[in-house]
Amino acid sequence: MIKNILLAVDAASHDPARHVRAAADMARDLSRDSGGHVIVLHVHEFATGRFGRIQVDCGDGEGEGVVEKIVADLQAAGVSAEGEIRETHLGHIARAILHAAQDHDARLVVLGSSSRTDLPRLLLGSVASRLLHIATRPVLIVPREDTHAEPGGASAVVASAGADEG
Repeated sequence: MIKNILLAVDAASHDPARHVRAAADMARDLSRDSGGHVIVLHVHEFATGRFGRIQVDCGDGEGEGVVEKIVADLQAAGVSAEGEIRETHLGHIARAILHAAQDHDARLVVLGSSSRTDLPRLLLGSVASRLLHIATRPVLIVPREDTHAEPGGASAVVASAGADEG
């Protein structure tokens, strides 16, 4: 039985960013161990107002480029993988990720943490934090790889919500 893993990625100034690479590496290792299939997802975020609909998450084609790169890397490592792009309204990325997880019957949602501190999250929130609060299936948040990691540093955070889906 193939178990789907949903890998949610974002586009940042580095292509792909360290937190995205760390999450992709984790998804690769998990899928190898379980024989699972990885769906690499990027969600475009749009604001709608008086002047029309504006994409606010990244530049044109950046999300698609990150997805294509990660899918190619996973496939080169012998992992079954495919990419997917979705769209959502401003502020609803976490919900869009969960909808994709439901549509693909993902056993696990994996994403990277892009921040070292909680300060930005206190003011603005984060997709990872929101996802943990509304999740109905297991979520794995992978800390970004840091070249100056402290000994005994942070490990991945796993949260599971809802009942096990047998």
